[in-house]
Amino acid sequence: MSTKDEKEWLRAVLEGKIKPGDKEWKKIWKEEDFARVREVLREVGMMERGEVRFDREKMWRVIEDYRGEGKNRRRVSGAWRWVAAVIIPLCIGGAMWFLSQGAKNTTSLAQVPVLEGGGPRAMLIMAGGERIDLTSELKDTLLNNNGVRVCLDSSRRVTYERSGVVPAKVEYNTIVVPRRGEYQLALTDGTKVYLNSESELRFPTIFTNGERRVYLKGEGYFEVATDTARPFVVEADEIDVRVLGTRFNVNAYTPERMIRTTLVSGKVQVSDRQDGTSAILAPGQQAVWTEGELSTREVNAAAISAWVDGKFYFEEGATLEEISEQLRRWYDIDFFFASERVKHFVFAGVIKKEYTANEIFSIIEKTTGVKFTVNGRVVTVSEVIKMKN
Repeated sequence: MSTKDEKEWLRAVLEGKIKPGDKEWKKIWKEEDFARVREVLREVGMMERGEVRFDREKMWRVIEDYRGEGKNRRRVSGAWRWVAAVIIPLCIGGAMWFLSQGAKNTTSLAQVPVLEGGGPRAMLIMAGGERIDLTSELKDTLLNNNGVRVCLDSSRRVTYERSGVVPAKVEYNTIVVPRRGEYQLALTDGTKVYLNSESELRFPTIFTNGERRVYLKGEGYFEVATDTARPFVVEADEIDVRVLGTRFNVNAYTPERMIRTTLVSGKVQVSDRQDGTSAILAPGQQAVWTEGELSTREVNAAAISAWVDGKFYFEEGATLEEISEQLRRWYDIDFFFASERVKHFVFAGVIKKEYTANEIFSIIEKTTGVKFTVNGRVVTVSEVIKMKN
């Protein structure tokens, strides 16, 4: 059988003109002339009985092989080029057959889910262990005792207010923000805190004399109320950020293995609690702590804190791997990169967080040589394969 004929048979299968149970389907799997066609169909996961298997890692190994990469390079024939360029991308993109063994000449296309962004979501954990789901809570006043009133306003922000004398024992609360969430918190001193996805803040319900200390995991943006007598301190893993009155962003996500403090206005001192080294920042500067070393650099503070204003700000040189970390938390998705090379592709732009992840993928695809393929809540990022004529 000629290469041209092989292509036509494969196209007919792909377009659904030949389906399991058809006379032509049986012919493909029985006659010797169709050996190459059978080989291609098995390669992409289509079996004689009409079932489809989808092994993402194997699929990409196949594609690498088609492109002549890796240790086992081989000559790519016309039919194989056609499959690599047409069948495999369509399979990965969602145009796969889901044919049950007992189905009668029917096919269906996999539905690509719309990945919506997050919103105000958080869990408030009280000193005694009580947990309040702020996402679904409808009461205006959540708590009113021990000298503190905790209120929930219409904009889904929690506010702590002093309602009496300072208690003998200060209690601590913790607010936990999951993936696809963000939340605002107003402390009893008037300080405002914005928490990003996958973050949490432990804080005293009332600040007494001395410093005002809170404990951060993840990312938070602080607008600190001025109080010269009581410095405000954010403790994030190995560092302390000490201020009197200012606006700044602290990014201390554990998987990234570094802590970045960015000053928007005012003045802060960033200190390593282990060795005592410190740095004083001016607006537009960032302190970076990583593996026991503290350094400073000039940055675009507005870009780093853009998430507070409902935007993704991807600066020039931002890699897809870096971008995926932000999208992963906001859309609650996981990324699979087809190769190390794809991780380092770059994209720059400002995009509203209200967009779906699918819309953002489309924007990035138009300016880079990549393809995003959604399969449930897993997104495969691959390089677009340009076939030579």
